[in-house]
Order: sequence, then structure tokens, then C-alpha cells
Amino acid sequence: MYGFRNMPKKRKNRGRHKGDKGKEPMVYCDNCGKLVPRSKAVRVTVPYSPVPADLARELEKQGAIVPRYYVTKTYCINCAIYLGILKVRSEDERKRKMAMAKAPIRKETVTAPPATKPAQTQSSTPPASQGSQETPTKS
Repeated sequence: MYGFRNMPKKRKNRGRHKGDKGKEPMVYCDNCGKLVPRSKAVRVTVPYSPVPADLARELEKQGAIVPRYYVTKTYCINCAIYLGILKVRSEDERKRKMAMAKAPIRKETVTAPPATKPAQTQSSTPPASQGSQETPTKS
């Protein structure tokens, strides 16, 4: 009856990772405190050291082990863009598939199938059970 059209979609995944899974828990942004759905939040893992960098360098020269902790921060989209973690992309760039960084495949793990050996003709040395027979010689 009415000519309803679908609303335009800016992103295929609606800006979320969850897909079609339903509701998800909310998390707080570590920068502004906003509640964000877990699949929409941007997670960044950064190394943190309780010792200043210049002091840590001097201590490591003397042989001390300075601990480094990895801290996972969760940001909303606005804070991630403001902090430079995410970049604003044009419509063409949003539609383009981005290649994910993959771990390189080691050569040792990929093995070729064993080569088939050609059918052997009579060998130059006779087997132990056939010691009395003559062996053919090459001329």
C-alpha cells in the first residue's frame, strides 16, 4: 500500500561485531565513562611500566629487570577517533574490504607430499637369499 523503502545503511555490520546474536553486556569507556555495547567498543592493549622510561633504561643497563604490564583499555567510538586510534574513512573506504594482518605461515609446517619413487630395476647387490644367482653387469 505504502511505498516504504529501506533506510540507507551506512555500514553493513551496523558498526558492531556481534552480528545477529541479540543483546550484549555494556562496558564503560575508560576515557569518558560512557556506556557502550561490548561489540561496539574499541579495545586497545598497551604496555605500561610503573618506572619512568629514562630510569628504566638506566636500571636495565645495570642488569635490573623492570616489569612491564599490559593494560587493556576500552574506548567508545568518539574517544577512539579523538585519540587517533580510529580514523574517519570515506564511503568508498568503508565499503572496501580491508586485508587483516595474518601471521606468516612457517615453511616447516607446510610439507609437500613424499615423492613417489620410480619402480626399481634389479639392484647391483643381490639380496641375502639370492646369493648364488649372477647379477647383471653394466657394459
